Amino acid sequence: MKGQNLQRVLTLHATTRGFGYCIFDGPSQLADWGIKRVPKGDKNRNCITLVEHLIQRFDPHAIIFEDVDEIGGRRSARVKHLYRDIEKLADRTGLEAYCYPWQVVFDVFKDAAPITRHDLAVMIAVILPSLKKRLPPKRKAWLPMDPRQALFDSAALGITHYAVNS
Repeated sequence: MKGQNLQRVLTLHATTRGFGYCIFDGPSQLADWGIKRVPKGDKNRNCITLVEHLIQRFDPHAIIFEDVDEIGGRRSARVKHLYRDIEKLADRTGLEAYCYPWQVVFDVFKDAAPITRHDLAVMIAVILPSLKKRLPPKRKAWLPMDPRQALFDSAALGITHYAVNS
């Protein structure tokens, strides 16, 4: 695509209600971030529409998301299908698509020895202070995942992308 910023990436992390996203201009440079909720109905189609809007608005050169085919991954069939649709969208729009398994993400942060994704979120709040106010509380095992966690999972994928490709 003409005029693309070759440093800018869009990172995504899907949830049952939509997705969290970050727009990175570099390893610790956030241009935008947020959580997009989608209405009931065809959630994947609604997510793709929102991702298309983010692509048009921010003009990234790549889309980053988790590897849903990793061994031990526990993502629903709908989310796996969504990520495949996002990969097709990247092809159609001329963007590069990268997916990283969670083991790679944890390896990037291994010096701090995170055990859970909440541990990663705490580390990310230090690296990206603009997200600190959005840090969810540590989840109890019997509670559902806080929607804000998707924002930090998305940020972890972005930091991983820059670390792996530097």
